[in-house]
Amino acid sequence: MGLHIAEIQSTPNDAYEIWPENWASLRAWLSSETQWRVLTGSRGLDYLGLDYTAVDVVMRRLKLEDDVFADLQEMERAALATFAESR
Repeated sequence: MGLHIAEIQSTPNDAYEIWPENWASLRAWLSSETQWRVLTGSRGLDYLGLDYTAVDVVMRRLKLEDDVFADLQEMERAALATFAESR
């Protein structure tokens, strides 16, 4: 029941390069990872999107610029599409 995501195998040597201009967006994304609005029902979990009230707190606490929010919304749309494919 719920969303099943294949486990990703990684090793301690795995490295991912993040361009400097994307660091703020990544920080916002990772800091908001527990702020999803979710419905539970007979089909399991349905992800509705990020809780923007909580995301606003994250943005202010991290002192992030407003343009980071647009990046966060783009990542949210991609995540929701991925979640939908898993159903």
